[in-house]
Amino acid sequence: MPTIHYLTTADAIAAAAAHFATLPRIGIDLEFDDMRYRYGRHLALIQVFDGQEAYLIDPLPLEPDMAAGLEPLFAVLRDPAVAKVFHSCKSDILLLDEVFGVNCRTIVDTSVQFSLLAAEDNNISLGRLIQSELGFEVDKGEQKSNWLKRPLTEAQKEYAANDVLYLFELTDRLAARLAEMGRAQWAAEENHALEAVRYGRDEPRPWARNAAKFKITPQEMPVFRELYKLRDTVARQLDRPPYHVISNDRLAELARQPIETANQLRAANGLHPELKRAPYADQLLAIGTTDLPDEAPLPPDQRKFPFRRRLNGAAANRAEARETLLLALKAHLAADQGPVMANMVLSNRLIADIVEQGAAGALRPWQQQLLQAAAEKHGEDYAQIAQPF
Repeated sequence: MPTIHYLTTADAIAAAAAHFATLPRIGIDLEFDDMRYRYGRHLALIQVFDGQEAYLIDPLPLEPDMAAGLEPLFAVLRDPAVAKVFHSCKSDILLLDEVFGVNCRTIVDTSVQFSLLAAEDNNISLGRLIQSELGFEVDKGEQKSNWLKRPLTEAQKEYAANDVLYLFELTDRLAARLAEMGRAQWAAEENHALEAVRYGRDEPRPWARNAAKFKITPQEMPVFRELYKLRDTVARQLDRPPYHVISNDRLAELARQPIETANQLRAANGLHPELKRAPYADQLLAIGTTDLPDEAPLPPDQRKFPFRRRLNGAAANRAEARETLLLALKAHLAADQGPVMANMVLSNRLIADIVEQGAAGALRPWQQQLLQAAAEKHGEDYAQIAQPF
């Protein structure tokens, strides 16, 4: 095991960041809590590999001004001259954007590289990738541990270091295989696109994304909505994950059978005790006894109806013809390149996007190239789907 440096002060982090800024690349990973032990998303650890040694950067001692203490490292993440090697980085870069407003530049993602090999299993974990490419197993037993609890155990530190120690070897192996297949440019395009990934702020109806909504009827949605909002208020006040206040299943049950009396509330199970105290008890009873309004229509700019649902007549027929052509091209790609690659170029989501935006607007250049080649080989009219609808 290489040397592991455990950094807990702003000065130590600044000194390490100055070192990282001189390197052509670093391996990096984040550990964070996402509504598991606290409310919201909280950065718990940053792991960095410089090619020789591992650095575990502990942000918790920097509170209450964590961002200022981490700024020297954030400057390196923003610096396009230093490549940042991740594995499956989207959650990490979304957290950096959401919590700190940091836009990571020059990303190399080993999961992106592996996916472009179009192997049978594209959604591969780091542990399985290490086993597949390097031939040994790493201990992943700490994956779901509480990363906000201090002190970290030696097992946690070793687990965290393992998340970055093998990234250079993995990316170099995968890059060589992609180059042999003529796909190096594909990886460059996909990795560059990760720089544009941003956290989606101001979700107008977060309750509509909760899986429990499928257990209720549309008529029960107003109660579900208000229960969801109350649960979120209490969870935020307690700094606990919402499921500690009311589970999703219990949320659906209460939407179907609201609590209407103080006796029902006292006897109710599956509720955090805070919900049985003022002022939240009164709010919970009000939800069960008030005639709640239905969902108000979203403003036009916030509606996300599928493009096809907005069409009728001749326009709908044109859209259907584009979709039919794309499905035919997907079948050709599956026969020529395999089903994994066919789905990477023409997934259901991408087909819908191409119908509306055209291949030029919806696809990366490498995907357009493959699609156009398939069209030419099989006598299909690529021009029919190249441009926006």
